[in-house]
Amino acid sequence: MMENSADDGCNSSQSKKRKIDEKITIINDPIWGPIELHPLCIKIIDTPQFQRLRHIKQLGGCSFVYPGACHSRFEHSIGTSHLARMMGEELQKKHSDKIITNEEILCLEVAGLCHDLGHGPFSHVFDQQFQAKCNHSWTHEDLSIEMVDEIFKSIKLSKEEENDLGKDGEKYIKAFIKPPKDPKDRPIQKPFLYEIIANEENKIDVDKWDYFSRDCHMMGLHHNFQCKRSIKLARIVEDHISFPKSEYFNLFDMFYTRFTLHRRAYKHPVVKAVEMMIADAFFKADNNLTFPSGCQSLSKSTENMDAYQWVTDDVLQQIRRIELDLIEENYGNVKDSQHIIDRIYRRDLYKLIGEKRVKWVKESVKNIAEKLTTLVNSLARSKTETATLKNTIDKKGKIK
Repeated sequence: MMENSADDGCNSSQSKKRKIDEKITIINDPIWGPIELHPLCIKIIDTPQFQRLRHIKQLGGCSFVYPGACHSRFEHSIGTSHLARMMGEELQKKHSDKIITNEEILCLEVAGLCHDLGHGPFSHVFDQQFQAKCNHSWTHEDLSIEMVDEIFKSIKLSKEEENDLGKDGEKYIKAFIKPPKDPKDRPIQKPFLYEIIANEENKIDVDKWDYFSRDCHMMGLHHNFQCKRSIKLARIVEDHISFPKSEYFNLFDMFYTRFTLHRRAYKHPVVKAVEMMIADAFFKADNNLTFPSGCQSLSKSTENMDAYQWVTDDVLQQIRRIELDLIEENYGNVKDSQHIIDRIYRRDLYKLIGEKRVKWVKESVKNIAEKLTTLVNSLARSKTETATLKNTIDKKGKIK
């Protein structure tokens, strides 16, 4: 639900930063409550490229096991944008040296909003399982960046929005969506900014915080992790986002929530069977699906954003609507594809015939140990900084 209302005193800090319009847009989110977004974000939401996310399920085939898991990438993207802004503003407030600028916070907010624009039908079914079958190579992050280009070509920014975003805003947004692996290639030399949306250091980022909370809520699963507490306690230590030792158990709950979601939902045997069947159906009907701009293949739609804009979960229904009598080529494959989809809806699913326990290899254990060591050291540094600050206050009566 979206509504316009006059700005009031309850958000005075945000009001000072956002003087573009006397009216603010509020989105009522079931997870985070009323969300206020920058006018630029509203412009992006109102584009066909973003509205497309309404028709892409967040959890692929999970709705065939958990009926409530019908939420889409649309609301997840808005939630991620909200948390990215919260984290940026909290870090800015905690560090008096103004280590994060208002322009960078807006870029984070927009990057959080746009980070999943590149997802295809049934999310990871398309960019993982289907991709593996058709010998093509793409990542949803790369496609998200292409979609960002299309959006900024189509919208007209006001002078105030251009000033808020900064001259290199688009470049920053793309880097936050997919951080360059080589730090030298990053447009901003502030490592902590790249840990807010897509954290490759320890996987603690606002993207996961939103979908952990949202997925649990929609599937009726309980969790104890409180991300707002982590945001309040986050600090920048040696150019990285760190948390105090007291946050240890809350972060442990975060990783346990992730484990629980994978065990009970994402990797559920029935969910995987449905997703494998959807991927098979896509592959068999690949060359008999048409999209705008003359695209004649589902797998090649990723090469043309005008075509990809129409690639959503509706592809499954498009396959069902193909009239076999009119097909000249690949008749057998399309018929098989329709039969697979019919089996899904009749609950005649692929059967699990066995499981194999995968053993940890030494190199994997070593990598995990190194990441855990990095996290522990980060917590220790944060504790030391806090103790030093307390001693300064005790001795001098004020912070110098």
